[in-house]
Amino acid sequence: MNAVSNTIWRTTVIVHRYLGVLGSLLMLMWFLSGIVMVYVPYPRTSEVERIRTLPPIPWAQCCRIGDGLADDDETIIRARIENLNGAPTLRLQRPGRPDSTLDLAHGAALRVDEAQARAIALEAAQRIIGRPAAITASAQEPVDQWTIGGLQRDRPFYRFAFDDPERTNIYVSGTAGQVMHWTTSTQRFWNWLGTIPHFIYFLDLRRNPALWSQIVIWTSLFGAVLTALGLYLGIAQFRRGGKVSPYRGWFYWHHIAGLMFGLFTLTWAFSGLVSMNPWGFLERQGGGEEAQLLRGQYPKWNVVRASLDHLRQRPVPAQDFLAKAVNLDTAPFAGQLFWRATLQDGSVIRLDAAGKVAALTDTDLTQAAQRIAGAYSIAEQGLIAQEDTYFLQRRRDNFVLPVYRVVLGDEDQTRYYLDPRTGALLQRVDENGRWQRWLFSGLHRIDFTSWLRARPFWDVIILVLLLGGAAASATAVYLAGRRIKQDVVVVSRAMRGRRRASAS
Repeated sequence: MNAVSNTIWRTTVIVHRYLGVLGSLLMLMWFLSGIVMVYVPYPRTSEVERIRTLPPIPWAQCCRIGDGLADDDETIIRARIENLNGAPTLRLQRPGRPDSTLDLAHGAALRVDEAQARAIALEAAQRIIGRPAAITASAQEPVDQWTIGGLQRDRPFYRFAFDDPERTNIYVSGTAGQVMHWTTSTQRFWNWLGTIPHFIYFLDLRRNPALWSQIVIWTSLFGAVLTALGLYLGIAQFRRGGKVSPYRGWFYWHHIAGLMFGLFTLTWAFSGLVSMNPWGFLERQGGGEEAQLLRGQYPKWNVVRASLDHLRQRPVPAQDFLAKAVNLDTAPFAGQLFWRATLQDGSVIRLDAAGKVAALTDTDLTQAAQRIAGAYSIAEQGLIAQEDTYFLQRRRDNFVLPVYRVVLGDEDQTRYYLDPRTGALLQRVDENGRWQRWLFSGLHRIDFTSWLRARPFWDVIILVLLLGGAAASATAVYLAGRRIKQDVVVVSRAMRGRRRASAS
């Protein structure tokens, strides 16, 4: 029995040693890149950030709409009005068709070429960069490292590089003419050390989403299994009496680091795996049906067009708030057309189809909650003025406070979070969503409670854990490499000895 145990032990040690070379390098890369990501996230221009750079809509030039843009009974999923290079423009999203953009000053369809995109980028650059800047280079990019994975409706992009100190790159949509994204040299540099290696987020690999997903899933699983194996070996060698570790030198420090940070390393690798929802694990379902129940039917083109006429013809004193609007977006609710007007200061006003302020009432929100509840009872509903356990900011585009929370009395105790300004569904949390919250956000981001994620307290905790995991991984890389080198020397000598023996 001892012989079998010894064989299993030696086999486990050898497997851990040789697989540890690749695995430890992988874990070391994850820890070091994770430290970078704490302070430099992947460059992503949120809708809120994009809208903040827009100038007010020039209503004096609005709204010429030529015939033939759309049929009267055609469904409009979304209509959006913004200032584009000094002119009001309307962008229409319709089912089964590419987006179309109309110059409302001239009543003509907008065709975006490089010259026009250049003018748009130059006009927006001062608000984005904060100072005048000149273009140093330009290119048309169907997709590049900084636009992969999103913005599908806005491709291709015209990318313009500017001569400001941060070497800002601004991306203009070739379909809508809108500035959709920008990056700085600081973001680009640190992301090559942070998000890109951490998520194996290389452009050529990301062009194949299925392959990329499988690589991330299997490398995460490999890291978790290898860590579990190392943790087992480390605990098995732990002495309750006398010295803590039987090892000396670098083996001693690897053993101590593994004992101290091995459990965190294991949960961190596992939670990274959870974030990919491997093989449908914790896949979230629903949300679309509830959003439709809140929204009702999308408006038809004749309704949207009539509403635009009302907005244009409103008396000037009543247009004071519209004069400050930088974005006007359809926000249908309960089968009726409403508009979401975002002002220069970031505040949002809800308008009805006639252009009158139409704030949601308590009755509206109560009825909305009942529509999404259906046959289920409502366990709780009402406004909350701060984050709760599941509705957290984390750079969310649609994060607002206060938010209207609805908790159903169903088996999953499903939660819904509604925007009290427009009635839009912001988030849905079912049982899988709650598990995802704890197994990923809790374990990976060390985000269990509000006090734990308060900075700089959170920074100290996460940096100690990441540096500890990096130390365990770095010592593992060194020791595994050294031992393998010794093994190669031993095998090489043995082979030379056999050749000499056979020659004689």
